[in-house]
Amino acid sequence: MLHYRHCCADNIVVNISFFFPWHWMALLTSAKNFRDNPVIGSPALNRRGLHLWRKRWAHSLAARRRRKLGVMLPLELKQSCDRDGMIKIADFLSPQQWQSLLQEVHDHTLPMLEMAQPPALTRRAYLDAVSCKNMPVTTALLTHPLLHHLMQYIAGYPGQAVIALQCIHSDAPTTDASDPQTMWHTDTFHSTAKAWLLLHDLAADQGPFAYIPGTHKLTLERQTWEQSQSVMASRHSVPMHAKGSWRASEQELSAMGYAQTFTAALPANTLIVADTGGFHRRTPCVRPTARVEIYLSLRRTPFFAGLFPSLLSLPWIKKTWARKYTQLSHSMHRHGFKVWTPAPDFGLLASEKQLIERNLR
Repeated sequence: MLHYRHCCADNIVVNISFFFPWHWMALLTSAKNFRDNPVIGSPALNRRGLHLWRKRWAHSLAARRRRKLGVMLPLELKQSCDRDGMIKIADFLSPQQWQSLLQEVHDHTLPMLEMAQPPALTRRAYLDAVSCKNMPVTTALLTHPLLHHLMQYIAGYPGQAVIALQCIHSDAPTTDASDPQTMWHTDTFHSTAKAWLLLHDLAADQGPFAYIPGTHKLTLERQTWEQSQSVMASRHSVPMHAKGSWRASEQELSAMGYAQTFTAALPANTLIVADTGGFHRRTPCVRPTARVEIYLSLRRTPFFAGLFPSLLSLPWIKKTWARKYTQLSHSMHRHGFKVWTPAPDFGLLASEKQLIERNLR
């Protein structure tokens, strides 16, 4: 009887929370959590097409904005982005710029944050004009025209990207079951852009980024899969799937008609920009590995991103946001929030520097 009453009480809480206005207002934002938002995760509403309505609307608005954003890109690059949802550019920086960038990253000791997703550890130093004041080539990347036009075009909205020096370690062999990033997944229900400028040669067994070209498109088969997932996502056994970063098996991807895979096992100084609304993953490692790169991310609300400036582009935030974010992360860590935690060491570790030194002349 007590258990029954407990269940009833839980059901009442769930039913009442369904009518909280902020859950409904979240439909007009980038919110994606099917487990914690009873409206977004409602099986009844999603059977009637709620999730597909949000996805189609976001897709349509992004396509409309890209017609303006594409003016700033060479036709060949724009066509590649439209076809594949990603772009690869070899020798992105000139030889002189490349050597200067490596030297700057190697020599400067920036404050680092860490996030553990066993067996992987991600280390980041966020970059802005103040933190890079003695790093001229790194500073130039903050406003590099082609890089940021590509980010905005692939994301489908204007804005200033987050940029960081990133190091990823995998201390044990990984499988699709052990590291959530090695499962094929999408970051969210709408287009977003991420980029990686490789600071050393990256082999296939070093956990390179992998992408399935064309999975950014909203095909009929993709919509059918999205509809079926939306009904059950709130109860999915994989936590990240339930929170809106959907995972897909090889069989599901095949059923959607996807086959070809791109893997970024590439030379240093290669730039990859991808729409992570398409299916991607970190390639599983067969031995302990590390990789070092310049990382960018641009994610905004898909519905109103073109109507107001992004937070990082505001004049009083643009030059100092990295320091403020790092300070905020330290404060949150002291109060028990430990997603991104302060790293014990500033700058690159000796093993990370060794990877860069192979390309220094």
